Amino acid sequence: MNNMKSFANLLIIAVILIAFSCKSDAPKQKGDQDAKVKHTADTGYTGVRSYMSGEYKVKEVEFKNGLRSGITRTYYKGGIVKNEIPYENNVKSGEAKWYYPDGKLFRITPYSKDTINGPQVQYYKDGRVKAKINYIEGKREPVLAEFDMNGVKITGYPEITYRIIDNYKERGVYKIFIEMSDLSENVKYYRGDYVNGLVDLSVCTPLLQNATTGYLDMTKGEVNSKDSVSIIASYLTNYGNRLYYRIAVPLPYNDLK
Repeated sequence: MNNMKSFANLLIIAVILIAFSCKSDAPKQKGDQDAKVKHTADTGYTGVRSYMSGEYKVKEVEFKNGLRSGITRTYYKGGIVKNEIPYENNVKSGEAKWYYPDGKLFRITPYSKDTINGPQVQYYKDGRVKAKINYIEGKREPVLAEFDMNGVKITGYPEITYRIIDNYKERGVYKIFIEMSDLSENVKYYRGDYVNGLVDLSVCTPLLQNATTGYLDMTKGEVNSKDSVSIIASYLTNYGNRLYYRIAVPLPYNDLK
């Protein structure tokens, strides 16, 4: 009887081992294979999207994983490209181009990390250079180069001038007037100075002004060591660009603010 029970137990064990062996050798299902494949998460839309205003396309944007990557284009109403701006990971990177309404190139602006960096070049419709303006990490160099349609460099810009009304002894006021030599109205005046030789109007204070003249009333204050006050003029040229001037106005008193 004991031999019979031992034989039965051995038989059961053998059946279990055979079944397990068959299961291990069975072909793997598709789900098992996919479980070992690594997938990149879809973090956003990849492709080109067009934006319409009525029946007109006004913008076309390239995306990669939900971020602007590639060229973003805007269009004139007639369908001609207005500008092309390159993006990389949602920031401007590369040469952005603007066009005249007839499709000819108007301007190229270089971008790096979403900031203008390098020479911006403007063109006439025949392809000749109209102006060159240099930027360094988003800050403007004060000067620029403009050219007429024959390629001749523009000169003869007006000069910046100042005049004084000194009422310091009577009323404690030292009044400064700033003007361009041609009494131009296309100018804005600021109290402040260049930063490392570059224009940064965010650290300057606009002056009160009328059509042609900026003015600054300096009054008695705490004693300081400054012997001049710096003024910046932002002059709009006949070619539509900004030319910057800087003038240091001497201060005869050491307690003006």
